[in-house]
Amino acid sequence: MSKRIVYAKRSTVSILSLMLVIVSQWWLAAPADARVDKAFGEPVSIASPIENVAVFDATFGKEDGRDVMYTTVTGKPAIFQVVDLVSREVLRKYRLEGTESSWTHITLPDGTVYIGGNGKLYTYSPVTKELSDLGGIGESVVYGLTYDEQGRVYFGSYPNAKVGRYDPSTGEIKDYGNVMPGQSYTRATAYHNGYLYAGIGIQGSLVKVDVDTGEKEQIPLPTYGGAVQTAQVYQLDAAGKYIVAGLSGGNNALLFYDTEAGDWSDTYFLDNKGIRLSFGEPDSNKVYFVQNNRLMELDLITMDAVDTGIEYTTYLRNTAWVEMPNDPELPGKSLATVMWSGAVAYMNLETKKVKSVTYPFSGNPIPIQTLEKGPDGKLYMSGYPGGKGAAYSPISGEIEIFSLGQAEGMAALGDKMYFGVYPGGYIWELDVNQPIQDGVNPKEIYKIPHQDRPFAMTPGEGKLFIGTIPDYGELGGSLTVYDPSLGPENGFTVYEDVVHNQSIVGLAVRDGKLYGSTTVAGGLGIDPTETAAKIFVWDIASGRKLQEFVPAIPGATIQPTMISGLSIGPDGLLWAAADGLIFAMDPETMDIVKSANIYPSVSNYGRWRPVHIRWSEDGFMVTTLAGRITIVDPKEPEAAVTLSSTPLMTLGDDGHIYYSDDTLLKKIEVTKGNGAVHIPIELPLLNGSFDQPADSGVIPGWSSLFNITPNVSFGLSNEQTLSGPSSLKITDTSTTETVAVASDSVPVKPGTAYSARFQVYLQEGRTLASLNYYDDNHKQVGGTSLQITAGNGKWQQLEMSAVAPENATYVRLVFFCSQLWMTKAYYDDASITYMETVTPDQLPELIESRIEQGEIQHPLAKQLSNAIRQALFHYGEDRLEQAVHQLENALKHLDRSGDGDIQEGTRTYIQSVIRAFIQSWH
Repeated sequence: MSKRIVYAKRSTVSILSLMLVIVSQWWLAAPADARVDKAFGEPVSIASPIENVAVFDATFGKEDGRDVMYTTVTGKPAIFQVVDLVSREVLRKYRLEGTESSWTHITLPDGTVYIGGNGKLYTYSPVTKELSDLGGIGESVVYGLTYDEQGRVYFGSYPNAKVGRYDPSTGEIKDYGNVMPGQSYTRATAYHNGYLYAGIGIQGSLVKVDVDTGEKEQIPLPTYGGAVQTAQVYQLDAAGKYIVAGLSGGNNALLFYDTEAGDWSDTYFLDNKGIRLSFGEPDSNKVYFVQNNRLMELDLITMDAVDTGIEYTTYLRNTAWVEMPNDPELPGKSLATVMWSGAVAYMNLETKKVKSVTYPFSGNPIPIQTLEKGPDGKLYMSGYPGGKGAAYSPISGEIEIFSLGQAEGMAALGDKMYFGVYPGGYIWELDVNQPIQDGVNPKEIYKIPHQDRPFAMTPGEGKLFIGTIPDYGELGGSLTVYDPSLGPENGFTVYEDVVHNQSIVGLAVRDGKLYGSTTVAGGLGIDPTETAAKIFVWDIASGRKLQEFVPAIPGATIQPTMISGLSIGPDGLLWAAADGLIFAMDPETMDIVKSANIYPSVSNYGRWRPVHIRWSEDGFMVTTLAGRITIVDPKEPEAAVTLSSTPLMTLGDDGHIYYSDDTLLKKIEVTKGNGAVHIPIELPLLNGSFDQPADSGVIPGWSSLFNITPNVSFGLSNEQTLSGPSSLKITDTSTTETVAVASDSVPVKPGTAYSARFQVYLQEGRTLASLNYYDDNHKQVGGTSLQITAGNGKWQQLEMSAVAPENATYVRLVFFCSQLWMTKAYYDDASITYMETVTPDQLPELIESRIEQGEIQHPLAKQLSNAIRQALFHYGEDRLEQAVHQLENALKHLDRSGDGDIQEGTRTYIQSVIRAFIQSWH
C-alpha cells in the first residue's frame, strides 16, 4: 500500500508542489516546497551478501583428551567455537550475546578458557561445557588477557585505557581505572611477580600496576638513540625475567624490559610481526617471534636469536605445540597458531614446513562497510571486518564473493573499480572486464604513506581523487591523485596535510578544479585541534590549493565539524552536507546560494564516514543526510522526505535505491507517482507572533515552567522584532537556574508528524527550543529539541519535527535555557503544523462532504463540482493544460462567492487544495 504525497506551502497565496509517494511508515524531514513525482515501494531485503569467517585470536587446550582450539568467529553476535585440531570437527558453538568479535582469548593451567568481548569477559569450562557472561568494567572492548598464580584474570580495555581483574574464587571484577591519562587503549597486559604490566596506546608506553594496592608507575619506552620508533604497545608477554613488548607502528620493535634490573635490556629486534610471543617446550628457555617474515628462536639466557628456517608471512597469535598424527609433513610437535581466516598454520621445526589447515567454522553474515555501483552496473560491497567483498548483479540476482580488505571508500573510473582499504591506506583495483580471481583481480596497486582510511574517492577528468584519514594518533589527511594512464608505479601523487590538521571526506570535480571538504577528526586516539570543518578548492593541473575557508551556512545552529557529500548537481551547483543541512555553492564564487536545515535537531554528525549524495535521472537528490535516505528537490531544498535510516546508499542503473541495513542489502523500488498533494494545516497556537500585549506580565498563550528569579526573566520586547511590534525575550544570567516559556497546550492526533517553525535571534550564549508531547495527565511522553549555539546577531528561521506518540494528547512549544548555560535570546513567528494528504480522486468527495455539511451553498456547490469533475476528466486523459484551466475556473468561482455562499475557513482550505494541484500539474 502506498501513500501519495504532494506538499503545499502554508500560505494560501503560494502553494508548494512536491509530489511523493512513500510507503508504510514515513515522516517529514522538513516542510516540503518542491515537486518529486515518484513512488517508493516497501524496502525489500535482497540478501546478506558477505558471510565470512573472521578470526582475530584463539587459544589452545585439552578437552576430553583431545587437542582443541578455542576461537571466536566475528558476527552479530560473535560465535565462540571449540574445534578438534586432529579430527577437524567443530565440537561446540556458543553465541556471545552482546559481542561482535573477540581480540583476546586465554587458557589457564586448569583448562578454563576466558574470552574478551565487546566490553565483556566470558568464561568457558571444558569440564561442564558451559559458557558464562562475567560482565565488565563499563568499557567497549576487552583486550590483552593474562593471569596470575592465583588464577585471577587481568585485562585491558578501550576507550579509556583501563585495566580490570576477575577473581573466580569470589566472582568479583575489580576496576583499576585508567592507567594512562589521555590515552585510549590498554591493548595488552602481562603479569609478573605481583605486578601487572599494561601496554598503552595510542601514544605508546608501559605502565606497571601493583595488583594489591593499584599503585601505578609509568615506564617510558626506549628509543636506543633513535633506532627504535616508539608506537602503541600492541603485544605483552612475561618470559623469564623479561616483560616482552611488541610495538605496532614505526619500525615494529620488539623490546625487553628486565624486571630484575628495572630497566630495558640492550637487546631489541625490529620488524616484529606478532600479537603474542610463542613459548618453547617447558624448561627450554626458548621463545619464538616473527621478524621479516621469518620465525626466529630466541634464547632468554643469552638473548641470541637465530632463524629457524621457517618462513611465516602473517601475524603470530597465541600458539601451542601440537602433534598431528599420520602427517609426514608435520613429524613430532608443530607450532600451531590461528590465522585471520580461521585456518591454523602449523610450523614444523624439523621439516621447516608451514602447513595451513582449514576447519569447518560456521561463518556469520557480517555488516556491509561500503556500497557503490560499478561501471558494469553491479553493486560492489566490502564487509566489516575486512576479508571479503561482494559484487551483486541487479539484473541476474547473482552474488560473487572475492577477497578484499575492509574498504572504506569505492569509486568507478573507466572499466575499473577502485577500493580504499583500511588499515594502511591501501588502494586496490578491479578490472570489471576480467574474471574475478583472488590475488589477481582485484589486486593491490598502492599504499598511501602515513594514511589509514581512504573514505573519499571520486573520479574526474580521467583521474581518481582520494581523500584520507591519517594513521593512529595523527592529524592531517592527504589528497592522493591517481592517473591510470601512467600506471600504478608512476601514476600516484600524494599531497599531505592539504588542510592543516584536518582530514578529507568530500571530493567533487568540475572544469579543472577539485573541490574538497573536511572533518576536524584525525586518526583514532587523538583529539582534534581545529573546531570547524572547511571547504577547499584545488587546481588539478598545477597541484595547488587555490582557496580554503570555513563556510557560513545559513540555518546552521552550530558550526559543523564535518562537511561531506560534495557533488556537482544537474543544476551546476556544488552541493554539500553537514549535520542535518544540505547546501549549494556557486562553484565559481563559492558563495552559498541555497541551503536547508532538513534535520535541525541533528548536530555534530559524523566523524569520518561521508554523507552520500546521488542524483536520479530526472534531477532529484537522493542522499544519506544525517544517516537517513532523504529525497530532495534541488530547486527547493527544503523539500525532503525520509525513507529509511542508513549511512550507505547508492542508485542502481535501474533507478532503484539500494542500501545497507547492517548485514543486509536492501532495495527500495522507485516508480512514477500519481499526483497526490500534501497540505500543511496550522494548529491554533495562540499568539505565536507575540503581538498580543501582555496583561500584568502575563503573555496570552504563553506561561513560565519555572519560578522567576532575579537571574532569569522573560517577557515581550521591542528590542529585536521580526514582524509586528514585539517578540519574546528570554534572559538567563545564572548557570544554576533555568528559564523556560511554554505555549498553551494544543490537541494533537497520535501518529501524526508535527513541525514547529519559529524565528530566533541569539544575542548571547545558548538557547534551546523543544516540541513536547503530553498525555491526558499532562505528563510528557515524547518530543524533540533543538540546541541553538550559532548564528548570533541575526534572525534565523528554524524548524523541528516529531511524530506524536500513541499516548499523546497535547503538544506544547517551549523556548528555554537550561542549567549550566546562560542566554539572551528573542523568539518570534512561532507556528505548529501537520500535513494533510489529498489525492486527485478525493477531490470530488472533498467538495461533496462540505456540501452535505452545509459549508457550501448552491449555486457555488454546483459550480465547484462541475469544475472539479471536468478537471479530473482532462487529468485522466493527460491533458494537464485543460485540467489546470478547469481548476482555475473553480478558483474564480470561489473568489467571486460571497460570505453566504461558503464558510470562510472552508473557502481558504479548498483554495489551498486547488492551488496545490494547479502547481503540481503545471
